[in-house]
Amino acid sequence: MGKVFDFFLLLHALGFMLCVLYSPAAYADDNPLNRMRDETLSYFEPLTGKITKAKNKKVVLDLGTKDAVKVGMRFNILREESHFKHPVTKEPLGKLESQIGRLEIKEVSPDSSVGYLIEGDAKKDDKVRISGIKLNMLFCQSKGIDWYLSDSYYRSLKETGRFNMIDTAIETDDPAKILEEAKRLKAEVALSLTAKTEDTNTILKQSLFWVSDGIKFFEGDTKVDIAYAKEMRFGEEFFALHQGDALLKFDLPFDMRFMSIGDVNGDGEHEIILSTGEDVGVYMLNVDLNPALGGVRIKGSGMDEHLWLDSIDLNRNGRDEIIITSMRGDEVTSYIYELSNTGFVLLNKDNVFMRKIENRLIAQEYSRAEGFDGKVFEILWEGEYKRGSEIKLPKGVNIYDFIYIDDPQKGKLVLAYDENGFLDVYDDNNIKMWSSKTNTGDFLTTFKKSAPSVMVDRGEWTVKDRLIPRKKEVLFVKRVPLLGYLKGIGYKSSQIKSLWWNGLSMDESVLIDDISGSILDYVVTGDKVIILVSPLWGIKPGNILKGESPLRTMLYIYSNKGN
Repeated sequence: MGKVFDFFLLLHALGFMLCVLYSPAAYADDNPLNRMRDETLSYFEPLTGKITKAKNKKVVLDLGTKDAVKVGMRFNILREESHFKHPVTKEPLGKLESQIGRLEIKEVSPDSSVGYLIEGDAKKDDKVRISGIKLNMLFCQSKGIDWYLSDSYYRSLKETGRFNMIDTAIETDDPAKILEEAKRLKAEVALSLTAKTEDTNTILKQSLFWVSDGIKFFEGDTKVDIAYAKEMRFGEEFFALHQGDALLKFDLPFDMRFMSIGDVNGDGEHEIILSTGEDVGVYMLNVDLNPALGGVRIKGSGMDEHLWLDSIDLNRNGRDEIIITSMRGDEVTSYIYELSNTGFVLLNKDNVFMRKIENRLIAQEYSRAEGFDGKVFEILWEGEYKRGSEIKLPKGVNIYDFIYIDDPQKGKLVLAYDENGFLDVYDDNNIKMWSSKTNTGDFLTTFKKSAPSVMVDRGEWTVKDRLIPRKKEVLFVKRVPLLGYLKGIGYKSSQIKSLWWNGLSMDESVLIDDISGSILDYVVTGDKVIILVSPLWGIKPGNILKGESPLRTMLYIYSNKGN
């Protein structure tokens, strides 16, 4: 009976997948992203023609709308030179061609088109050509675009084979900034993608620029129904990554606990920063995870218990400072370190909690009675580290609880954990707009609030897990206890999940599933998700058979490009 049931379950799943794959949205004509892709491609289709007239900078071609020529296209101008011959038989094999100029199409009629010289010269009977060589295209999106839509469009362009796609970390719709970045990255064409919400639809607008002179030669938009966007998200969730899909994995000493990512030495490359809970070391992000900086470390004390690890270039000198928040006894202190010629130097310390959010450093006071105490405020660099203004947050939301999300209509919203691990969204007036139906599992760093007597229980204060923005999404950790919701016995598995704000509520999906044990910490850098994991009870049984210590933590590196 079980095998029959499994067969019909598999048949049902295959049928559902076929419905998704062959639904109307799957056909190119009905897929809004495919229409955008085809419009973009149409400007770069290989073509060859001839100049029939040339006067001053104006030239006429024997190509027109019948040949799919468009205003804005650019052709190379080629002139035939001497014959080249077979080296042995001396038989003529053809004529050499030299590129002597370039032109841009300004007018198109059915059988001909008019272009104007951009550079070089031209005369009658010169050839014009758009070659089939791949073009270097910068892909730049503005803030607030649905990540799944933009990533799907990026991939669809890449899969045509027509472009060498160049990604960028900047998110802007400013043409000047886009073109500056495109020139820096040696792109020939720049694509700018922006979005706005209209009723239940997303309107995607793309603009195409020639990088050499900054000319915008195309601008158009397409409507994407919210149902289509959700269908795409479902597809991504259905094929979520699993633990075995990691690009790289590393066996680490048992006492690794926290992780951050940053450019510690100012060389333009990110290093992994790892904390044992007492000491901090820096490692190269490569296949061997070698110690960086000659192995120099930030040494702590056996009495230290790190609570948080971060990095930020607040003093804007090109090197990220390392931020460590630590508890020693019943006191909390945050330290700011930076790499110097001889090792790490302490730049600042204060009896507060600290963390990075966006490109800012924020802090909150500590008290023995409450843990988190008072308002969250900003830390500024003005030749020295100074306390700045307070940050407006909903009541009960503390420094490690929240992150910002963007809403095209309502502006900046707050997504925050509550003390039971549920997630809430608040508007600019700190009014709750949404709450999750389930919690995310327990948190790993929890302390009892001080009380006048051991007979009095005043509750706990908790350092929450990281919430990490990824385009329009927010990533978070979900832990599954070994025995239902029985606390303290360990975690069977963990997930990296994502939330996507659709304007009314959060859509939830799984990015990385079925990670054995408990996620200790995680970071995102470029298209990589890096996860620090403690196996169940912190033990890796396979090491016992090898005669090695079974007490380990694991570090996994995943590619999230296209997921």
